[in-house]
Amino acid sequence: MSSSIVQQPGGVRSSPEGGFENIPIIDVSALDSPHREERQKLAAKIYEACTQIGFFYIKSHGISEDLIGSLHDVARRFFSLSEEQKMGYYLGRSKKYRGFMPLYTEQITGTDFNDTTEESTTGALSEAFDIGYELSADPERVADDALPPDTYNLYGDNQWPSDDVLLGFRETYLTYFGEALTLCRKLMRSFALSLNLEEDFFDSKMNYPGVTSRMLHYPPQPVKGEVIQGLGAHTDYECFTILSQDSVPALQVRNAKGEWIVAPPIPGTLVVNIADCLSIWTNRKFKSAIHRVTNLTGQERYSIPFFFGVDYDTTVSVLPSCISDEEPACQKPFKAGEFVRAKLAKAYVGYSEEPSAEGN
Repeated sequence: MSSSIVQQPGGVRSSPEGGFENIPIIDVSALDSPHREERQKLAAKIYEACTQIGFFYIKSHGISEDLIGSLHDVARRFFSLSEEQKMGYYLGRSKKYRGFMPLYTEQITGTDFNDTTEESTTGALSEAFDIGYELSADPERVADDALPPDTYNLYGDNQWPSDDVLLGFRETYLTYFGEALTLCRKLMRSFALSLNLEEDFFDSKMNYPGVTSRMLHYPPQPVKGEVIQGLGAHTDYECFTILSQDSVPALQVRNAKGEWIVAPPIPGTLVVNIADCLSIWTNRKFKSAIHRVTNLTGQERYSIPFFFGVDYDTTVSVLPSCISDEEPACQKPFKAGEFVRAKLAKAYVGYSEEPSAEGN
């Protein structure tokens, strides 16, 4: 399929045959506006992007470019370590999917919507370092707070390189983590507003959010003329993802016509995409778009996605306002943690859908 994109601030342009041709850029500075009318105007733009595409760029998001630059710097330094050093933080040492994942290890989970995607017998041409939610990174938590019961064995257990190995790695990562958390909570309020819900509808479901952040390294294709996907076609499975890209293009989004639309890096922006949980919550009015990563540039590529979900004990139930006789609820209610755990078990070799008793 051909790949093309035309960036356009604000609106979405559709092709005559259906499907989108561009991914909009939305200025989200009004997230902090004291005027509800301005926040509603922003929510309307976000609603259009969520219901037509499921992907959009955000600018004026409040996270400094200096911090993002420092984050990418520590990512490059981590993946430049020797394989032996990186394996010292191997994800297999963790019971909660935290740590280093070598090349070709990750399996593609596909989509939550029984959609046919490419299948590959080869794991992803990417390596990753994963961390999960930590109280110390959350600006809304205080020193004597404690994590809730870890029913699904998904909180904590991060593996951090010491400053002797990578100076400033943990500090930089957690600083970004905290600012991304703040931005995500604001976006959830805007999503609520866009759905004609009370603006604080999701607030009580984000006290200890189910969040994973990753650093990803996509090396160039190993054999000339052969293409191994850095990450095959899939949807994300939390509520939504915020992605920081470097300058190397590789992300592609599939439209309704089956065309792959390139989502290139744009300075000063982050990419937001809707994921399965929030899509189901809206009876799939919000699109959880299929996307993939294929690095054909011959360059090293680095990206940092931040997967934001609600508290793991939250029951996700289709909103009554999104149900009608013509469109009944697409799925029965489920616990967010159970859903995420099942998805992780498919993507991460050696883990089961059932959490171990020793991890609770």
